[in-house]
Amino acid sequence: MKKTLRKTNIYDIVRKKSSFFLPLIFTFMKKIKNLKISEETHQLLKKYCDENGLKIYKFLEKLIIDNCKKKKDIYGE
Repeated sequence: MKKTLRKTNIYDIVRKKSSFFLPLIFTFMKKIKNLKISEETHQLLKKYCDENGLKIYKFLEKLIIDNCKKKKDIYGE
């Protein structure tokens, strides 16, 4: 009889050696949404990000957060 080796992945290894595994996994599990943009816009965005060493998704996230977040008034409200 052949012995079958159990498939082991990185999550099994970390889970056995760490008590912080569960919160770590939930930190990395974000829901992702897609944006529809034209091909021309995508090419322009891709070229800009490549030239400046940026990741497209991170650049867009920062751009959206910076421009859409409500600004606080002088009283912090």
